[in-house]
Order: sequence, then C-alpha cells, then structure tokens
Amino acid sequence: MVADADLPVAATRTSMRILETLVDLDGGGVTAIAEALDRSKSSVHDHLQTLVGLGVVVKDGHEYRLGLRFLRLGEFARSQYPMYEAGIEEVQQLSTAAGCAAGMAVLEGDSVVCLHHRLGPEAGSPRLAAGDRLPVHCTAPGKAILAALPEARREDILADHPFAAGTDQSHAKRADLAAELRTVTARGLAVDREEWEPDRRGIAATVTGPDGGVAGAIYLLTGSESHSGKRFQQDFPGLVISSATRIRNALRDA
Repeated sequence: MVADADLPVAATRTSMRILETLVDLDGGGVTAIAEALDRSKSSVHDHLQTLVGLGVVVKDGHEYRLGLRFLRLGEFARSQYPMYEAGIEEVQQLSTAAGCAAGMAVLEGDSVVCLHHRLGPEAGSPRLAAGDRLPVHCTAPGKAILAALPEARREDILADHPFAAGTDQSHAKRADLAAELRTVTARGLAVDREEWEPDRRGIAATVTGPDGGVAGAIYLLTGSESHSGKRFQQDFPGLVISSATRIRNALRDA
C-alpha cells in the first residue's frame, strides 16, 4: 500500500482513519476518536457528520458506529474472488475435520488478505476477520501465496517489505525467507510455527486457478497447545492439501 504521506487527498485519508478507529474502538464518541487520531474534535465531528450523511456511519446518542451499508460493499468486494464461492463450504468441512479454525486468503495488490475465516471448536480459537491483512513473511497463507508467485512478482512485493511484524521466530531477512519459500514450493505446504503470534500455529496450501495462476490459499490456524505435534505435522498437511485440491477442481469446473 501507498504510505499515508504520499496520498494526494488528505480528507479521504482522514475519513478512512476515522472508520478504522470506529472498528478498533467498537464505536465511540467524537472525543475518543479525536484523541485516538490526535486530531481536533471539530475536524473529526465534520468528517463524522459527512459519513453519517453518506450512510456509512450511524449515530446512536453521542456515539458513532459503522453502518450496515458496508455489508453491501464488502459482499460485492468478496464476490469478485471466485475462490470465495468455490471454497466457503470446504473451509467449514476442513475446520470440522481438523477441530480448529480454518479460512481462505487471497492476494490483493501487494497484500495478503483474509477472504473468509471460520472459528474452530477449540477454546480460545484463533480469530481473524474477513478483510484482515496478513504479514506475508510470517503467516502460513502469506508464505504459501508468495512461494507460488512468479519470481518477478514476488520480488516486487518484497522490495520494500519491512519484516516488522511477527515474533522472534519470524524471518528478519529476505535471504532467510527465500530459503524457506523454496522448501514451501517443494512440499506444497507453508507452516507458521508461532512466527506471527505466540501460541499460534498455522499451515496453508496454495490454490491455483484454471489458468494456473494463484487463486489464493486455504489454511488451518490453531493454538500451539491445542493439538499435539504429531497431529499438526502428520494429519493437518493431508487435510489442507486435499481441501486445496477440491477448491482447485471446483474453480476448474466452474
């Protein structure tokens, strides 16, 4: 994504930051939003009034929250990815079979984004939401997608990548990541062993489209103590690869 300072229309940038703050705060008043953004209350109030008038923000008393108009926008955005319709039932079946959270992610621009996520039955099941951006270097879906891209496209994505997210277990250098991506290509699987967040592990496989390009990735996500090492290493890979194959076939048939 383009840095905030390089965006040409400051007002649009501010409105977007206000919307994101409403999500972070689970709704809030003018003062709370202004403090979170370090903006004047008058400026925030004017933006909010405009957003209310457009129907994307709703005012309840003295507090504001996102409006349901975003449902239409979000559903349309998600429907543009054929993998969503082809894989939504597969995600449910994968989550049930594995007993943990499962989901799909796609490449949008230079970012890997969660397309759909289903919580598993385990206590404290790892949460993601559709639209969440996933670090490409330390998440299983991110690494699965990177490994399957043409080299030139992969280099474009990593050219200015900060390697800032993740734990001490994640890669801090492109050379180290490149070595792992070669392993991902050979195995057909990408693994996150507490690289993104402590006590969270993931495993993912790429899904290719009818043209052979990368449609996205399907993944399992679990707490590190929720499943034995044997199950994570021996059972989960087969489940994920089988799901990826079925989604690929559904995309081909469609």
